[in-house]
Amino acid sequence: MWHCARVEDITMNILVAGSEQVLHAGQFAGKLRSPFIHSGNGMSGEDIAAFSAAVKIRALRAYRQAAAARTRSSIAGLQPGQFRNKPGAAQIRRLTEDGAVQQSEQWLIDYWAGKTIAGLVLMPATRHNFIHLNKAMRIKLKLQK
Repeated sequence: MWHCARVEDITMNILVAGSEQVLHAGQFAGKLRSPFIHSGNGMSGEDIAAFSAAVKIRALRAYRQAAAARTRSSIAGLQPGQFRNKPGAAQIRRLTEDGAVQQSEQWLIDYWAGKTIAGLVLMPATRHNFIHLNKAMRIKLKLQK
């Protein structure tokens, strides 16, 4: 849930809307008690364990809901012609400047940089959640056995 919320927050706010991330605007970094603020891509097993031990689940749920609400608002404000645009160079630079994507994950920056606004709305904001939902269900079923 954290990774999906972070990716949505990062892409929809930095790359699509050119605005402040919900993580910072809502002061969620402190509320979550997470030592990480990046997208979660490239985390080691130790990083995942540290995050899992530290994170406050209620704050995580509130963050997820706030990020989703901002996404809906941002998308509703887009004009039809804007969907063909790509993020600008300054927006792409913000990904690392803001600590949203780790330097080691340049492939992700390159991937997002090649997307149009429509492409970013389709993958990170929608399909990305479905990809991880399937993984989460497999983990849940495994743990229930």
